Amino acid sequence: MLLRRTLVILASALTQAFVKLAFVALTLVTLDAPMTQAQQANDQARGLGGDPERGRVVFRSVGYCVSCHGWAGDGKSGTNLQAPVGPNLRETELDTEALREVIGCGRPGTPMPYHDRAAYRDGRCFGMELSDFVPGTAPERGKTFSDRDVANVVAYLQTYVIGLGEATYAECAEFYDNPDAYVCSSLQ
Repeated sequence: MLLRRTLVILASALTQAFVKLAFVALTLVTLDAPMTQAQQANDQARGLGGDPERGRVVFRSVGYCVSCHGWAGDGKSGTNLQAPVGPNLRETELDTEALREVIGCGRPGTPMPYHDRAAYRDGRCFGMELSDFVPGTAPERGKTFSDRDVANVVAYLQTYVIGLGEATYAECAEFYDNPDAYVCSSLQ
């Protein structure tokens, strides 16, 4: 009887672990799924090379960019008070290629992490590899993005953040998909 109960408990635990693993695998496949032809045509029509709506999701929830740059990208409203203050992206003068480079390669000597899978492995980032850095000075690795998600974040920044001046309540409510978001209340 004890052996049977132990086996049932073990089987239940294994089933729960399998379900969780399957969910994680499905989530990863969904996040890195290939673009449909319609998505590609939409990106080309925008001329940005990415999907700003997907970029918002990556900025907000995947890359944790809001921890340092804040929901508004202004560096003032970071969600993690222990995180360093990021630069004000609303005032950046970086062009598309420079934004892609900073997101992919980070900024050596600053808290900005790199998000490119191959950053500092093949010279694609500032012509450097991790072995070129003095120990303790290499950029931190952030959450890894696909090339498409780097383009999506750039499209998001260029569409909804860069050059827009002070953040507004409407932008905050749209960012959080919630007009009642507590964080937006100070903007009313």
